Amino acid sequence: MQTRSRSRAWVQKLAAIAAIAALLGAAVALLVGTSGARERDTLVFGPERRLGQGARNPSSPSLRMAPDGRLAAAWTEEDPGAAPRPAPGHAHHGNWMITFDMRLVLLAFSTGDGTSWSEPRTVNTAVEAAQGDENEPKIAFGPDGRALVVWSTPNEKGDKSRANVRFALDDGRGRFTPSETLNEARDTARFPTVETTPAGSFLVTWIDRRQDSPAARAIYMARLDARGRPAGRSYKVGDNACDCCRLGVAFADQGRTVYLAHREVAKDNIRNHVLLTSTDGGATFGPPVTISDDGWLTGCPHSGPTIAVDRLGRIHVTWFTQGRAESEAGVYYAVSRDGGRSFAPRVLVHGNTAPEVLHTTLAASDAGTVYLAWDNLDESRRSQIFVRTLAPDGVTWSPVQQISQARENARRPSIALSSDALHVAWTESEGEKSSVALRSARFR
Repeated sequence: MQTRSRSRAWVQKLAAIAAIAALLGAAVALLVGTSGARERDTLVFGPERRLGQGARNPSSPSLRMAPDGRLAAAWTEEDPGAAPRPAPGHAHHGNWMITFDMRLVLLAFSTGDGTSWSEPRTVNTAVEAAQGDENEPKIAFGPDGRALVVWSTPNEKGDKSRANVRFALDDGRGRFTPSETLNEARDTARFPTVETTPAGSFLVTWIDRRQDSPAARAIYMARLDARGRPAGRSYKVGDNACDCCRLGVAFADQGRTVYLAHREVAKDNIRNHVLLTSTDGGATFGPPVTISDDGWLTGCPHSGPTIAVDRLGRIHVTWFTQGRAESEAGVYYAVSRDGGRSFAPRVLVHGNTAPEVLHTTLAASDAGTVYLAWDNLDESRRSQIFVRTLAPDGVTWSPVQQISQARENARRPSIALSSDALHVAWTESEGEKSSVALRSARFR
């Protein structure tokens, strides 16, 4: 009797194991099937559009969706009434002299599909050298839908490493308020970024050098109210920041949580990216958490991280690194599912095709789909723009897709995500000329 009971128990165990195996097999089959379908699911982009006046060499676009559903684009153009001025070279290349262009910051709107655009409006009221590239102008929108634009300019001597954060607000009558400098300590601030808090105020963050070399740079933050007026003085929120890499800021928990990503300068000059987290709306930030230990020993890469938070609270980050060896170089992605306390191992999005510094960006939909864009060299050794998507399951990637056909170089993409389209803009250069291109993909 005892033997038969043991036999029945053994049979039941085998049946249970078989059932689990069947379920696992079905899940694997479903995953493989989904992956196979996704691998054939590329984005369908419309024709390429050009922004700005080509004769003025448009450059350095930045995209943002407005609250009313319109697509906004900011970029810089040469000021036709101002001649180039001499300026000192980059701080890492001595004091040789170069010239820099006096440039305007422009803002225009599309109805949302990116095909037709309003007449661009000039944002800055003074003749100044608005910077671009890694330091392009940024856009945010207040609760009333008015745009706040921030940008950086070198000091009066033209030194880009001793710059100032400038800003202006749409005045609601078709113009912008007079441009102002935000940083109280002049000639210390660069690489600003701006985000609108869920409460309707603006947070502007930048890399600050008021504590000068040899100390690594600090990160400062300032808050503006909905009318674009400073709400108190700026304050330090982080240390050991790379001097030349943009910052990434995102919100969670209705603005109570603020995430700040930047490229950190370690004592041994390793340039890994880290995440700072604030749980009091940006008033204070906790210690840095390493996003990925890439071990890149470098100087100034001019390539910072991009960060986004989806509806489930997952933190998505993309960046470029050359790693510890040339074989590691490329665009990477990582996700945190525990509020920034840790990150999953990095995933290679696109390997470096040559020893070049790449620039990457991303956006995440509420459903959790991640859209990435970056520049890399194509088979003809020209820099082009590529895109790729990651499904909400966090494992299913679309193939790498090239969307630019620049005759020379296409670099530094910016993306904006609406409910039914992905928009990608970038700078193309050909000799001494530049232009801004844009393509949009409607979701099927």
